[in-house]
Amino acid sequence: MESTEALTERLNDAEFRSRQWFESMVAELDLRNQGVPGLRKAEFNSRKVKKEQLADWLEDAAEIVDMQLELLRCFKDTVEALKTDLITDKARLIRNQERLLDCQRDQLEQLKSSVQSTVQDTVQKEIKTYSEVVGNQSSQMGSVQVQESVRKAVKSEIQADDRSKNLIIFGLAETDKEQIDDEVADLFAELGVSTRVSASRIGAVRPGAVPSYCRPVKCALTSSTVVHQILLKSGRLKLMDRYKSVFLCPDRSPEEREARRALVLELKKATTNQPDYKHFIKNGKVHSEKR
Repeated sequence: MESTEALTERLNDAEFRSRQWFESMVAELDLRNQGVPGLRKAEFNSRKVKKEQLADWLEDAAEIVDMQLELLRCFKDTVEALKTDLITDKARLIRNQERLLDCQRDQLEQLKSSVQSTVQDTVQKEIKTYSEVVGNQSSQMGSVQVQESVRKAVKSEIQADDRSKNLIIFGLAETDKEQIDDEVADLFAELGVSTRVSASRIGAVRPGAVPSYCRPVKCALTSSTVVHQILLKSGRLKLMDRYKSVFLCPDRSPEEREARRALVLELKKATTNQPDYKHFIKNGKVHSEKR
């Protein structure tokens, strides 16, 4: 199979030969202003066109047609070769995709096995620890007290799990006939998160009365992962005119709120005492860095 450059050169040569043959014939017949429409049998039968001239034109035309037929054959071979290469590349792509899928399946199986092993070890450890605690408590209190302790522990874990799927919104404008679910969904959409949400204002207000402040909004989402994703992006709200006074935070328990309040007070104190340092809260502690 010829190279693309060689075929292009031959095609340009055939085009030049054809154009040269056509222009010479039109010039000889004095049909420059008419072009192809002027080429009629009567023109070739005229006395001014000699038989020898017609024979030359016919010979040149035969050579040009032969050249074009050869080019068509070469192009046909090239197209067939390209089709074969395309099929080969497609088969190679499919094989690579199958290998990739096999690798992904292996990785998922390894991850699944690792997670199952970790979870099993953790659960067994927690059960053992909890059993020891219950055993120690059983020696000090009656069965009724043990049952009450277990009930409170389970209730606390359930509430903590529920709170991990919630977040609280402060500063969101409040109106008399607001559609709070839609407004919260719009806010999350501005952060690039689309999710199902159930929202409600915290605190009661008399019918028809307008609250003196914007009540916080409690949002129940589909998972703690979505909550974490939204909180990571919540800093962008300061750059938006519509939401620059809106603040998001996790749904904390009373104990967690008290601990957070103490951290905030410590942060304010550190900011006052060390204005040249940058102070921030991370992992339940106040940290300071030189600006």
